[in-house]
Amino acid sequence: MAIRTSVFSDDFVTDFTAAARGAAELGLDGLAVRNVRGRNIKDLEPDDVRRVRRIADDHGLCVSALGSPYGRGFFLDDDGSRQEAERLLDRMLGYADLLGTRLIRIFAPWLRGHDDYAMWSDRPDFTDCLDRLAEQLAPSVRAAERAGAVLMVETEGASHIGQACETALLLERLDSPALALCWDVANAWRSGETPLDGLTAALRLPVVDVHIKDLHADPADPAKAGTRRAVAGEGDVPYRTILPALIDHGYDGFLTVERNYHPRRPEDDPGLTSDVQSDIRNLRAIVDDIYRR
Repeated sequence: MAIRTSVFSDDFVTDFTAAARGAAELGLDGLAVRNVRGRNIKDLEPDDVRRVRRIADDHGLCVSALGSPYGRGFFLDDDGSRQEAERLLDRMLGYADLLGTRLIRIFAPWLRGHDDYAMWSDRPDFTDCLDRLAEQLAPSVRAAERAGAVLMVETEGASHIGQACETALLLERLDSPALALCWDVANAWRSGETPLDGLTAALRLPVVDVHIKDLHADPADPAKAGTRRAVAGEGDVPYRTILPALIDHGYDGFLTVERNYHPRRPEDDPGLTSDVQSDIRNLRAIVDDIYRR
């Protein structure tokens, strides 16, 4: 199976019908669902979720993944937050079934005081927290196993999993077919893992989605991620090296364009819409070049 391309619908257009129409016109295979008309997926009613599925089907698109907020507000030292996260996951498992996807994006439990990008590379001592992390996540992983779903852990510096190499340790410990890597290369770079080091780790892991966003390097230290965003393929994340390596290794999952515009509305700002359309076009061009080799 060839690699598939998608975009977070709310980064494209907040109205799902318009997002589906635009995605189909640009030749994408699917849409990731996170916010619809300004409402997070967790706040939608089941009938709203069914409507999203019908719209995707009508435009010949799949739902590539359910972008749940699981992990945000879940702290290792707060058992109540774990219980709340597990209740959220129960709802998300049902919604994933309605959407026709097995993939649910989650974050690892959150780190207090790490929301600012400047803090992301200040990683916790993983040897100190791995046992607790695995213990806290195990009930959710078992629930996903029972439902036939896959929890894809996104690399996110504000959480306990910011790097692909950290994901590797967690996946080894939990050893479950219901757990996989959602590799956000830019996030991992901001978390102190260079894209090529991340690639080395990712090639040893079950990867089911790669989030495509580009950054310029830090002018003072090109090995570090800077703060400026770039159109996909025009920054310093080496996608023209990473993506061929993944494909040659047998990767056939999703490449998902992400911009994180919410709560801004792309349709109200032509610059936002132009950027995400450029991301999509550049990504498709990179993928086409790979398959023409």
